[in-house]
Amino acid sequence: MGNDPRRDRFAVRITAIYIVTATIWIIVSDMIASFRSSSDVASFSILSTIKGLFFVTVTGVLLFILLWRTESNLHIRSSALEATANAIVISDINGVIEWVNPAFTSLTGYTHSESVGAHTRLLRSGVHDQAFYQQLWTTILSGQVWRGIMVNRRKDDSLYDEEQTITPVCNPSGEIIRFIAIKQDVSERRNHERELQAANQALADAYDATIAGWSQALDLRDKETNGHSQRVTDLTVHLARAMGIAEAEIVHIRRGALLHDIGKMGVPDTILHKPGPLTDAEWDLMRMHPVYSYELLHDIAFLTSALAIPISHHERWDGKGYPAGLSGEQIPFPARIFAVVDVWDALTNDRPYRTAWSSSKARAYIADHAGVHFDPVVVKVFLANIGVWSGEV
Repeated sequence: MGNDPRRDRFAVRITAIYIVTATIWIIVSDMIASFRSSSDVASFSILSTIKGLFFVTVTGVLLFILLWRTESNLHIRSSALEATANAIVISDINGVIEWVNPAFTSLTGYTHSESVGAHTRLLRSGVHDQAFYQQLWTTILSGQVWRGIMVNRRKDDSLYDEEQTITPVCNPSGEIIRFIAIKQDVSERRNHERELQAANQALADAYDATIAGWSQALDLRDKETNGHSQRVTDLTVHLARAMGIAEAEIVHIRRGALLHDIGKMGVPDTILHKPGPLTDAEWDLMRMHPVYSYELLHDIAFLTSALAIPISHHERWDGKGYPAGLSGEQIPFPARIFAVVDVWDALTNDRPYRTAWSSSKARAYIADHAGVHFDPVVVKVFLANIGVWSGEV
């Protein structure tokens, strides 16, 4: 009935115990009955004994078959748990370890005997704070599966990254009685991810340094706005944060602000540096610089998300801006934010054709043009914070 002698011996032992116990009970019972009765009753008792032994034999065989099949199924499941490559830990509801498979020993260095009876805190590395474990326990005690990555400590004190799934096990009444944790060492994968992230960050830093260099070159070319690009970039980042924009988006806003006038590279110096007023034809060329910005940047995938400000920062809320004549919320939000900052910086810094305005005069101008040139909501947030950002208060 199989080729696992341990399983056969288990079935044989249980069956043998049953047969011997039942046989002794039948024989002793019939002997007592025969001593107390006449010979006719004794003859009946012998027949009853034979029938009883036959019944015990048949039920013993059936018990053996049932035990073997049950043990066979349990053995298959147990073997699968023992042989799996992932570490498996079964613990009680308090986190005390009841069973681990060989893969757990390979992963952590702790043997079965060292693990069973110990708390799952055995592997804690000290890297995670108490809130991390509190969230884990809150999840599994509510009957939900917890999945995540944590840093754990092996027996030899080395740290490793572990991907883990903890599943609550309930009894028929729905009460949690155990937890099963499946663990996998993902240190190599995580190290590769960190290396890739570091490489990507280094590349992004190189791009940003290049963008900053372009911005400085533009300021040097347009001498009357020296330092303008960095000032408006810093102030735009402040305003974007105050408007509740996520940091991931602010990265693109910062790049767009630095490059907002990159299109002026396509404007002739005779127009860009003209000391007097521009003619209508010259203004037409000057108003092309947002278009030139798009033409310069749109093929650079790294800057795709930063194009809103270079292209649309001269659009107006009332639709009278350029180059597309967008109005209201048609104007990209980053461009609406930047437009306020750009005009503020232009007003509060000296130009060859006028001296810088006072802060109060510039504030009044920005407020008067809310809903005309600027997004009113952006103006409200800007005026509420500019005193702090400019160091006035």
